[in-house]
Amino acid sequence: MAAQTLASNPIGFRSGMSTSCAAIADAALALALPARESAGAQVPRDLARNELLALPDEDLSLICLSGELWLTRDGDIEDYVLGPGQSFALRRGDKAAVQALQASRVRLIAA
Repeated sequence: MAAQTLASNPIGFRSGMSTSCAAIADAALALALPARESAGAQVPRDLARNELLALPDEDLSLICLSGELWLTRDGDIEDYVLGPGQSFALRRGDKAAVQALQASRVRLIAA
């Protein structure tokens, strides 16, 4: 049976996501970057295995420095797995979350 989708929520992040993706999104939002750790800081961040991170609403590049990351964006039917040295460009308005599939190190760089 197909997973039930959620119609909407106040911030629109879960629109159209399956209920399992919505649970991941909720967890990621709870672990969002503090204001002092915006993408402009460019400080590498360590993520433990299975740790979730909601990405800031900025034009930025996410770079996987080590480990393996799973990235999902609201409204994008594709999910992305990034390994060391791979990057992903995000635009303002993208609602995205990343999960470490193994202990990982990431860097966010403002575009």
